[in-house]
Amino acid sequence: MSEQRKTVAIIGAGIAGLTAALSLSLAANQAEQSLDIEIFEKAEVANEEGAGLQLSPNATHILQKLGLLDELLACAGQPQNIIMADGRTGQQIADIPLGDYAQARYGAPYIVVHRGDLHRILLAKATQQTNINIYFGHELANLVQQDAKYKCEFNYLGKAINKQADLYIAADGVWSQCKSQLGLDARNLAVYSGHMAWRGLVDDTQLVEKFQNSTHVWLGNKAHVVLYPISGGKQLNLVAFTEGVFKQKSWALDADISELKTHLTGWNEDIEALLDAAGQMKIWPLCAGAPEYQTAHDNILFIGDAAHPTLPYQAQGAAMAVEDAACLANLLYAGAEDWHHWADEILPLKLRVYEASRHDRVTKTQQTALQNARIFHLSAPISWARDLYLKFLSRFARKSLLSRLDWLYSKRYDNF
Repeated sequence: MSEQRKTVAIIGAGIAGLTAALSLSLAANQAEQSLDIEIFEKAEVANEEGAGLQLSPNATHILQKLGLLDELLACAGQPQNIIMADGRTGQQIADIPLGDYAQARYGAPYIVVHRGDLHRILLAKATQQTNINIYFGHELANLVQQDAKYKCEFNYLGKAINKQADLYIAADGVWSQCKSQLGLDARNLAVYSGHMAWRGLVDDTQLVEKFQNSTHVWLGNKAHVVLYPISGGKQLNLVAFTEGVFKQKSWALDADISELKTHLTGWNEDIEALLDAAGQMKIWPLCAGAPEYQTAHDNILFIGDAAHPTLPYQAQGAAMAVEDAACLANLLYAGAEDWHHWADEILPLKLRVYEASRHDRVTKTQQTALQNARIFHLSAPISWARDLYLKFLSRFARKSLLSRLDWLYSKRYDNF
């Protein structure tokens, strides 16, 4: 093991930050290099808000490499297909294969899981690593410049905590405090997209049983609804996406269900039953922004939503964060014989290669999500043509509905 110890400070203990820590820890150990990783989280305790999320094979392959997949599968669902239907009539439009077919095609499963379960498993794994330390209640207060580099100052119980590291990874979400401190939020601002998400959980036994084995997507005019099982099949994750003006400047507000029902007036009885069973829902504004990983400074890097906020219409928000982490670990430990130059000569070059390697892929994913938003929310008569096309493919070329995403799901970053 190398005696030249390096330090990485990660700002944010969400999915992106924890996955980055685990990926770097594994890569360093396999390269027989010494690395200390410190994660600073402003929240006092671990509390990952939200409901369900989807993890496609490009992400689960990495989580398998990190030794997390078996535990995830114990509380996740593996939908056998995606059933797309008309929001008003409930008539099926398309049937996209997942399940065993996706597993065989991509070598890793397509799963759906509660965000809190994924975060819990990541956090537990991170706390088991001897070279990872997590500090809660530490809020980024200042970035202090030293030549071309920076060091961070955190606020903890009213006290200033200074931290010097070879590399800082900002994984602090859409409203990145690190980006704000650097004055980059004005240049690369995550802006409201005109879309909002209404999220809730359904516990009703009959509904859970009815929608147990598939992901369901209902399409409509300027709206669509997504449903899939989570929590080991005990709950359904319900998300409705609508368009309009978001009146509050807040995050994850209690939703007015009557307002959502107005958006979905005239939709089929399954939607009505699900909304009635969902209880209190939360509403999120959906924001997007151009990808930006690196600053002009050699030792700060953005990952996850801090780097590339995207619409959820390709279900790749969490997957892109997981990919960011694995790709970074791969590149930092390529050519480990140059490790002793890591923080001075080699690191800035590797970070630029990292950004270049991620930019086009993330941009394409964002653009695909935006395109899906337009397609999902079409109004008649254009939506009729969409439905006919999807019905034709579903009947005569069903597997092509999944294979068109080979560019996304087949990508591998797990060679660290």
